[in-house]
Amino acid sequence: MKQYVLIGIIALFSLNGFAQEESQLEGKKRLDFAKMYFELGGNFSPSFTGKRLVNNQVTSFENGASMTQYLNWGAFHFWGHAEFYITFPLNQVNFKKEEETDFQLINYVVTGARILPWAFRENKLRPYLGASWGATDFQQKIKPEENQTVLSKDFMLVPEVGLMYGYKNVMLRMGLGYYYDNKWDYPLSRTTIAEIETPKFNFQIGLNYSFDATRKKDPVINEEWNSYPKTSQLGYDATRFGDFFIGAGPSLSFSLSPSSYNQENLPYLKDKLTSNNYFDVAVGYQLNKLGMFTALSFRNPTYKTEGYGAEQKIKKISLAFEVNKFLTDYSGFAPYLGVNVAYDRLKYTQSIDGESKEYSFDSFEPGITFGWDIVPGKTSEALILRTNLRWYPFSSFDVEGGKFSFSQLEYNLIQVVFYPSRWSKKKK
Repeated sequence: MKQYVLIGIIALFSLNGFAQEESQLEGKKRLDFAKMYFELGGNFSPSFTGKRLVNNQVTSFENGASMTQYLNWGAFHFWGHAEFYITFPLNQVNFKKEEETDFQLINYVVTGARILPWAFRENKLRPYLGASWGATDFQQKIKPEENQTVLSKDFMLVPEVGLMYGYKNVMLRMGLGYYYDNKWDYPLSRTTIAEIETPKFNFQIGLNYSFDATRKKDPVINEEWNSYPKTSQLGYDATRFGDFFIGAGPSLSFSLSPSSYNQENLPYLKDKLTSNNYFDVAVGYQLNKLGMFTALSFRNPTYKTEGYGAEQKIKKISLAFEVNKFLTDYSGFAPYLGVNVAYDRLKYTQSIDGESKEYSFDSFEPGITFGWDIVPGKTSEALILRTNLRWYPFSSFDVEGGKFSFSQLEYNLIQVVFYPSRWSKKKK
């Protein structure tokens, strides 16, 4: 409930901010709509209480404060009123060194959004409100075992507030994130579970460099693209019926439902699995004038959880065919919605104390696709950026009579899409 209240507050601030500068928006150009950036910074977390087993008794100890360095890739949108970003954690530094205990607490941002009630301007201090959808990994490392389970919260909504100040292309950011879901039922052994509370807040500081990636060297092209209506169909002014494309980009997959098999048989391992990073590779055809595209996508994620001498691994090879329809084009932001069906081949491996089991499964899975393209030049651009999510709500399989729910959300973070025929046309 808290997250929905927060979203409502952010929406009210957003509407108020847009209203304040509405008269100015009419003069904004299409190519001023977005500005890309990279940001390097750190997330600082305070100390917290950990727990361990000593002579079969649960005892407490203090984990020190920590800092996780990060790299953000994002863009300012809506003429400085909003930004969207993703976060790549780089390294964690723990300020308190202990001989016997250590921990890992890393926050990932899969997609974050911030609203600036007053549009970002150079030499102006600007507040922002935001929320990020992300994941948090937590692991205790206690000698001599050091094989404790890595637990994850894979679908967290994290509210944040902050301030930013910019000069030319450089910007300083300071922010505060609130992790209300901070309680973990952490396995101290195969049979003992204890509740651990990690910090509710972290402090962020980052340095940002932004640049314009939408303008071309040819002023005639810039003038043409700026002349497009603020809101129109993606096929507006299209000269070609369609174009083939190829694309590739980094992705992650999340299990949205807990596995009852793990809960009943392996309670000391994660019951929701997150994949490693993998590449989504696609080929397809876009029907420019119809505002649609079809694609065939290949993915091969691997999911793994381990702890206390047990390991569970799932290797997935999947081929998905999808049909998507663009809903609109708002100044180069073109969302789409579609359906897909995937052929999945899963290889499940389980190893406990050196005893291994292996199973294979094949299935067809229906899914829903949602995403958006960044297209300042509409259907005349040879190279664009695409983001898409695919949801497979019915994906599951059985292991020794137990149900392994595998309801999947595949998130293709940033896919670079190339249209050879458009590039060839421009070269001519």
